[in-house]
Amino acid sequence: MIVLVLLLVSACTPTCDEVCDKLVACEMEGTERMSAAECQESCASQQTLYDDWTDVEKRDAFDVQLTCLNESECADVEAGACYDAEVWAF
Repeated sequence: MIVLVLLLVSACTPTCDEVCDKLVACEMEGTERMSAAECQESCASQQTLYDDWTDVEKRDAFDVQLTCLNESECADVEAGACYDAEVWAF
């Protein structure tokens, strides 16, 4: 069951571009000095790092986080709804 959920999440994971555009548009504290391009670069670097490490657990957690960030309301994201200390970086 868990494998199926992870497969479904990874199949529908939003791109760094989509998530970063949303985060910057939310104008949350801490993002006002970050451009969408800076966020996208950081996000893509993190994705590449997990791919290079072949760290499936962190990559899956990162994909879940991207999905959460993309689907959540700005206020929920700002309140920490999608925060995961293991993968939060960008």
